[in-house]
Order: sequence, then structure tokens, then C-alpha cells
Amino acid sequence: MRNTYALINLQYLENNIKNIMQNYSYEYYFGVVKGNAYGHGFQCIKTMDKAGINYFCVATLEEALEVRNYTNKPILCFGYVNINDIDIVIKNNITLSIISFDYYQELLKKNPKIKVHIKINSGMNRFGIKDKNELKEIVDNLKTSNILIEGIYTHLATSGVNDPYYDIQINNFKEITSLINLKDIKIVHIFNSLGLARHNKLEFCNGVRLGLMMYGFTYKTSESKITNLKRKIFNKNISTTILTNNLNLKKVLSLHSEVININKVSKGEFVGYNAKFIAKNDTLIAIIPIGHADGITSVYEKVMINNKIYNIVNLCMDYIMVEVDDTVKLHDQVDLINDKLSIGNIKKDTPHHLLVSISERVKRKYKE
Repeated sequence: MRNTYALINLQYLENNIKNIMQNYSYEYYFGVVKGNAYGHGFQCIKTMDKAGINYFCVATLEEALEVRNYTNKPILCFGYVNINDIDIVIKNNITLSIISFDYYQELLKKNPKIKVHIKINSGMNRFGIKDKNELKEIVDNLKTSNILIEGIYTHLATSGVNDPYYDIQINNFKEITSLINLKDIKIVHIFNSLGLARHNKLEFCNGVRLGLMMYGFTYKTSESKITNLKRKIFNKNISTTILTNNLNLKKVLSLHSEVININKVSKGEFVGYNAKFIAKNDTLIAIIPIGHADGITSVYEKVMINNKIYNIVNLCMDYIMVEVDDTVKLHDQVDLINDKLSIGNIKKDTPHHLLVSISERVKRKYKE
């Protein structure tokens, strides 16, 4: 019953989604909730549903079944689903991805009455159809099967701001789909949050997948005149990218704990395993009950206590050790992520990884 928790502000989540929908017009808004809704907890799904998300995306069938407990909206599974589990897919109304030509052939042998989205391998070389003739064969053959092609999509590897890979992937997508009529397919989706923020809408897409943007990441970039000049000189063949937007999003998740012990440490003494920190002067070390088992790694370097920033000097399985001053008292609240100490500012890791790394041992509290 330690006072360590992640606070999930559901009002922020709802406002973020409505804000995105007001700024970007699509028919289908996919809520990406893999990884326990990016560490926010599947309980968020009800708020997403209420706010206007009309399709959900997960990575695995196990996740799809969890999400089904919270919504009746369609659920798309991005990853591999064992053909032997088709009965579970049908029973729970899960949409599958055709991730390869071999997978399509296995699926067609079973010929189940399900919906699928065809994944296009536009360059990431992870999953998807890469050959336009194979794609045409899939589309033609499934027209006479029980399998309904509801959608087609790809994943973008980069933002395309300072690289050509966005343009390469879009051109590859167009080439691979050139032998079929995209207008015959109900849903076409390519952009994730980053693609949505950085590029103009593609005329053939009517769906967009919202991941980090839903959770409060705006993808606004301030750029110096020198950087802007370099872009114009060296990136002439790269399509127009957008660096700012009108979104006013708020981070949905904040991470908190408390001071449970304060040690007086003399100059020359060490703190924690491996004597990683040796005091240069007499100092105070606060012990905070959150550590490796909660998903806290060395990329976390600072905390905030009473609106003041302090350095983490060592950490272990269950605790972090923070050098503080005499203004810090027992049971003061400690913030590891908040509006001022944002997860987006931890440059040594990605927000995706940090959010999903917050373990289930950390209680999620939901603020309506």
C-alpha cells in the first residue's frame, strides 16, 4: 500500500481526442491501445470510446480479448494471430491483418467469416505484402471467399522531416496497390500520430491511427534559422513537412511517489549499490519507494519535490535515492513525470518505451 502511483487524467484524454478530431478530418479514428494503452491502462478505452474513437488497434490477440471487455467497437490486430485461434477471433469479432502472402494462403484454406485489413510492406520490411501481383491475387481471390477485405494499410518507418524515407514509402505504397482499386476498399489508413502531425492528408486515406498524440504528445518543433536553411539546401527532394500545429494537448499520465526516509550522509560516504554516488559534501539523501521493478531505469535522472528539481543519485530494484536539501520533509510528494518534468524531455529513451515500461506494480489512479 505504498504511495506510488501513475495518475491518469481521463478528462485530458477526452479533450485531446476531441481536439485532434476538430483539427484533422477523417472518417475513421483508430485508437492504438497496445501495450496496456501505452501504459495508461485499458480502463482508458471507455473514455476513448466516448470521445469519438471508432476503431481500436492492438498488437496481439491476447490484447484484443482484453480490449473487448471495454468496448463493442471494432478491434484490429496488427500482428500475427495463430490460424488455430480463428474460432476465438470469430467469437469476439476481431479484425485480422494479412501480414504476408503465406499467411493469406493459410487463412484462405480455413476460409473463415471474418474481416481483414491487408498490411502493405512499403519499406519497413517487418510485415506486409511487397509484390503488387501478389496483392492483386489476394484481393481477387478474397472477393469470392467468406473473408471480407475491410481495410488496407502500412506503417511508416520515419517522419520524413529530414530524410527521404517517408516519400519512398508513400511511393512504394502507391506502386504496390497500383493493380487494385483503393476506392473499392472501405478503409485506407497510413498515418500514425507522427505522420498526421508532420504531413498533409493523403487524398486516398480516410483513416488515421492515433497513438502518442491521444496521450498528449503534440509533435511541435521549434527550429532555428540555420536548421531551416540546411533543410532547404539539402532536402530539396523531400515533400513538405509541417513542424507546428494548433493542437493544445495535455499529457494524460503523471508518475508520483513520496519521501519515506531521509539520511544524513557525510562527505566521502557513498550511497547505494556499487557505491555509485560518493558525497562531495555533507548532504541529505531522500529514499523514494519506486525502482527497477516499477520500470524506473537510469534514463530517469531527476525528480520534482515541492516544485524544485533534484538529482537521482542511485537506484535499485525497489527504491531511488535522491540528493535533496533541508526543505524536503518526510512524506512530501515526489514527481517523476508531470507537466514540468515531462517524459518527452527524457532524451535517452523514447516516450513509447518509457510509458509501456511503467510496470503493473505501479497502481493506476484514474481522475475523471
